[in-house]
Amino acid sequence: MWINKIDIEKKALDIRQENNIQTYGVKDIFSLVEQRGTHLIRYPFGKDTVLGFSTTFEGKEIIVSNSSEILSREIFTIAHELGHIIYDFEDENQDVKIDINIDDIDEDISEARAYYFANCFLMPETQLLEFVKYELEKKAINLNAIDIIRLQIEFQVSYAAVVKRLYDIDFINYNKKCELFNERNDITSRALFRMINVDEKLLEPSNVIKVPSRYLEYAITNYENNHIPYSSLKKALALLDIDASIFKKDEDNKDEELNIDDIFEEYE
Repeated sequence: MWINKIDIEKKALDIRQENNIQTYGVKDIFSLVEQRGTHLIRYPFGKDTVLGFSTTFEGKEIIVSNSSEILSREIFTIAHELGHIIYDFEDENQDVKIDINIDDIDEDISEARAYYFANCFLMPETQLLEFVKYELEKKAINLNAIDIIRLQIEFQVSYAAVVKRLYDIDFINYNKKCELFNERNDITSRALFRMINVDEKLLEPSNVIKVPSRYLEYAITNYENNHIPYSSLKKALALLDIDASIFKKDEDNKDEELNIDDIFEEYE
C-alpha cells in the first residue's frame, strides 16, 4: 500500500501553521476544528461501538466523535477524521467515513492516509524530537515510561500512540519499543500518572454532549417560524440537556392534550 507521506506531513504542518499552533502539541483540537469551519459533534455513543465518523452535508464538513471513549482516543479520532475531511471529500463526495477501529488500516489507502495524517498533525516529527531533546533532555536509549507519560500529556495522545510514533520515525528500535510497553504494562498508565501527580483526564472518557453552536440557533429559529412543531424542538434540545419549555409558545400549551408526537409521527 502506497501513500505519499511527504505530502501528508506537509499538509499536517501547513494546517498547524494556519492555526498558529506554537506549542509542541495541539492543546485544544476541539476548538481548532470548529475554528476552521468544520462542524464538530461529540456524543457518548457508548464504549466500543464506534469511534467516530466524518462526512459533508450541503457543503458543510462534519466530524462526529464518540465521547464515551477515553479522551486521548477521542482526540486521535478527531484528528483522523480531519484527515478524511481533507483528503476524501475534495470532490464533494457525500459518502460517510465511519471508523470502528482506526488502528486497523489494512490495505485501505483512505484509512492509512487518515491515520498517518493524525500522527503527523498531533505529533510532528520535529516537535516530538525537540521535546525529547530539550524538555526531557534524554536520548532514545534512556527513555522510560515516565518520559512517555510526559510526552503523552504534551501531545494529548495515548501512551501507545507516542511509543508507536517514536518507533515509526526510527527514534527508538524494536527492543526499546517492547521495553516501554512492558514497563507500562507492569505499572499501568494510571499509576504512572499518579507517580508524577498530573491530571488523569486523558485516561477517562468525557461523556460530553457537544454540538455546533448553530444547532441550537437552527432548532429555536425553525420552531419560532413554525417550521417544526414543539415536539421536534423538545427532542432536539434534549440532546443538549436543555429544557425546551422555556421556548414554548403559549398557543402550543393546548397541543399537549392532542399528543402532538403522534400527529407528526409519519413525518419523522
